[in-house]
Amino acid sequence: MRTMKKILLSLIIISSIITLTSMLQPHTLSLGEEFDVRVINSFRDNSSLPLVIWCTSPQGDLGGRALQEGDDFRWTARIELWSWRAEYTCTIKWELKRKRFEAFKVSRDSNRCGITKQCSWSVREDGFYFSSDEISNLFALLGHAQHRHRSKYNEGI
Repeated sequence: MRTMKKILLSLIIISSIITLTSMLQPHTLSLGEEFDVRVINSFRDNSSLPLVIWCTSPQGDLGGRALQEGDDFRWTARIELWSWRAEYTCTIKWELKRKRFEAFKVSRDSNRCGITKQCSWSVREDGFYFSSDEISNLFALLGHAQHRHRSKYNEGI
């Protein structure tokens, strides 16, 4: 009888933990959920020197690219059970300047990227801008309303 009580108590505790976790982080338990991550070179005039980007994921190196104006680097971030705290980081280099930033962080972006599951970064001379629909980026590129992501990355590159 004691063994049965221990098993029942263990099941109640486990189900409570799973329920609480799913309420706090609803997207993290959606195994296999995928997000499209895109980093766009939105510099106004870097025709002579490309923007160099190199990114890594929890699974390893995503590689790098030399981006001319308007070029992008994209990948799919997939949520796995063990990756609820995972970060996809990129290092951006232009001329002598270098910045590292979190291009996708599961705990931050699983909700922020919206129902489209699209997470885009527009990299400009004055900082990094986030958009979940790329319309914000389009308006900013055309010189309209600036939707600047408030973060430590907006010190200019």
